[in-house]
Amino acid sequence: MHSPTKHNVLLAVAITAPFLFTAARAHADEPCSAYPTGTAEKIQSVDLEKTFGAVPAAKKPLRFAYVTKTLINEFWQDVAAGIKSEAAKYNIEVDVQAPKDESSLVEQLNLAQTMLSKKPDALLLSPQSDSNLVPVVEAAKKLNIPTVVIDDARTEGASSYVGTDQVGIGASAAEFLHKLYPDGGKIAQIEGQAGSPNARKRIQGFTETVKKYSNLNLVASQPGNWDRMTALNVTSNILRQHSDLVGIYANNDGMALGVFEAVKGAGKQKQVAVVGTDGIREAKRSVGAGEMRATVAEFPFDEGVLGVQIALRLLGCQAIPPWVVSPQAVITADNVKDFPNPPSSK
Repeated sequence: MHSPTKHNVLLAVAITAPFLFTAARAHADEPCSAYPTGTAEKIQSVDLEKTFGAVPAAKKPLRFAYVTKTLINEFWQDVAAGIKSEAAKYNIEVDVQAPKDESSLVEQLNLAQTMLSKKPDALLLSPQSDSNLVPVVEAAKKLNIPTVVIDDARTEGASSYVGTDQVGIGASAAEFLHKLYPDGGKIAQIEGQAGSPNARKRIQGFTETVKKYSNLNLVASQPGNWDRMTALNVTSNILRQHSDLVGIYANNDGMALGVFEAVKGAGKQKQVAVVGTDGIREAKRSVGAGEMRATVAEFPFDEGVLGVQIALRLLGCQAIPPWVVSPQAVITADNVKDFPNPPSSK
């Protein structure tokens, strides 16, 4: 003889289970916040799949918009190429827009506002400053449209930021020069554009790390404004003032290539080690040819790929942390062959 109490419990479970399942499905289909809270501060990009599983497939045709800093610079061309490549895998339509140069803050804001007015499913951004696109991010948040910032200017309030540790990049450049010149010497830095978050953090990482080595003497740190010719001219002046310089770090590769031209023009290419940042194609060719000594590389194409994946993860209700840390590497003549160029952005 069975227990009536037990029978009633089983019956209750049998009756309510379908309702519980239906309720769970209904809850899963409800829109979730594209601005998750209560997450860890950051996650390494290599840990995303282990933590959250596969990138969710799109449940409908999607449209993304990407507003970048400029399409003149190879770095940002590669980010855009990575976005387009990854979006194509998911049949996502992408509209890419950019202002005329890297200092057109108002033009970039206007472009981003126009893109948002078209109600994309996700808005990808590479802001020119850490504040110029705040109004767009705030407006997107009200519409629950995810905003993914890719490199440079991490913007308050965005869903997530994809980018490497910029302070670490500057520090790696300083460590490289220390290893190259363990006995010390005079070094210089060519800075990126004033106000650029990436420049600010690379300068910080380089300057603070140089201070750890008392025999490394930072005799000059001057702006090159992300411009090759400006960097060439500034370097020429520094070399005239400090003929015994042994190393120069430039905050990006475009400037580093200008720095090397100045060093070569002064006949000091064997005396002065030039280190850049970004890992663009021309810089890697220069490193491979024994001209520039190193570039502390980011991987812009891969960051573009990550940007699309993060947007899809947010749309799939995954609680992505506010910072997805992308990789970096010091590329030298010894390992340059291990870092092939990404697919052409042309």
